[in-house]
Amino acid sequence: MDRNKRNLILFIISYFTNNLISGILYDTYVNYLQEVSLSVATSFWAFYGYASFISALIIIMVPKIGYKKLIMFSSLSCALALFAVIYLQSPMVFFATTILSLVGVQLHFIMLAPYVAAYTGGLGDKKINWYSRAYYIGYVGYFVSTYLGGLFTVKMFARHAGVGFQVAKEYSSYIADVTPELREAYLMGNKDVLLISAIISLIALIPALMISERKTDYYVVNSDETKISLRDKLIGFIRILLNKDALTYVLYWAIISFSMGMFTSYFTVYLNRNLHIAKSTASLMVSLSYIAIVLFMLITPICVKKFGRVGTISLTLLLSIPFMLIIANGNKFGAYMIPVVGIALFMRSGLANLGSPAESSLNMAIVPKNLRPAFTSLINIIAGIVSIISGNFTGKYLFLEQSGYKTAYYYAAALYFVAFLVMFIGLKKYNRQTNDEIEEEEKYEQHIQ
Repeated sequence: MDRNKRNLILFIISYFTNNLISGILYDTYVNYLQEVSLSVATSFWAFYGYASFISALIIIMVPKIGYKKLIMFSSLSCALALFAVIYLQSPMVFFATTILSLVGVQLHFIMLAPYVAAYTGGLGDKKINWYSRAYYIGYVGYFVSTYLGGLFTVKMFARHAGVGFQVAKEYSSYIADVTPELREAYLMGNKDVLLISAIISLIALIPALMISERKTDYYVVNSDETKISLRDKLIGFIRILLNKDALTYVLYWAIISFSMGMFTSYFTVYLNRNLHIAKSTASLMVSLSYIAIVLFMLITPICVKKFGRVGTISLTLLLSIPFMLIIANGNKFGAYMIPVVGIALFMRSGLANLGSPAESSLNMAIVPKNLRPAFTSLINIIAGIVSIISGNFTGKYLFLEQSGYKTAYYYAAALYFVAFLVMFIGLKKYNRQTNDEIEEEEKYEQHIQ
């Protein structure tokens, strides 16, 4: 097995375990915060924004230290955060652990595009297969941890409360109304799941340590680089990052980030507290939506071949909207609420994420190799700022009433349509592989021969 392929496989393994932790953060962790730190829970996407901003600054270090050390840092930060939230109880701790854990998962996520690009040069259109593998295997991690996290939380809840699983499951449907003793047992169940997750995060260091990295993997030195002044480099850097196409993509991602902030972190909160679906059932429904992401991503290469990158992204955005509206009106389906909402969650998640590998390929096509980490940083700095705004909007306005969790789906649906227009109109010239990409592939092939 060649070094490039081995490094890609090791990264995907590490990414899988990182997504196990992500699934816990967006389900068990945020539900735990609903009980111990409501202000942090309702503004969770703002913390995601802070983490995105910090991660965007950290990834600028790639040309200096490479990807391997940052992958290791991602796992360590998640582990430390989860251990701290279990054993240290204070408002400042919840604030710090939320940022630290989200920095770990977000940094790992935003590394995916430039990392895969670094080890798939010369593969042409086939590189989309590696993006797809990384994404759908990662979402298997989401599925496993979301499902088992919800199931184990209820099992541990039952154990600490001294009741049967079915009784604990019923209690979890109306957890806000239980006795203080049952609430404490519920919190202990959550802590058990968070402890297991912290240990798994430490295990994720193993594949990261096995990555064989060279400086040429993440930084290209031009033969005449020393002849270019620092001022000229800075001017060229700014011109590339702030071109029309780069800004259009940043605008697209900013819209998506704001809309995601209103519902993606609160799936189980909405299902459990608005629709009164039992915690384990709600977690199962959300975990099945991650399976949808895996299944839909299996056909991403086929869709990209047929519709192109921009066509695939645009089409999936449009098709996601009706299912978001069905979820918002889940209580109107009576006895069929759980299967209807479950199918809608499944379809929305699958469609909305089918285009993710195409997005990674697209944003890496807009800038040269040397500036990919920096462009990734710019995207995430803007997305982080927007996420902070989104999180503050939900925490200070939208989620002051429980009905706000429903209204969020309407707002997000409208923003998805705006994002569709920005993508389809602004970046359609990148629908197929550009001449610059083809030239870069040819140069790479000549280099390795």
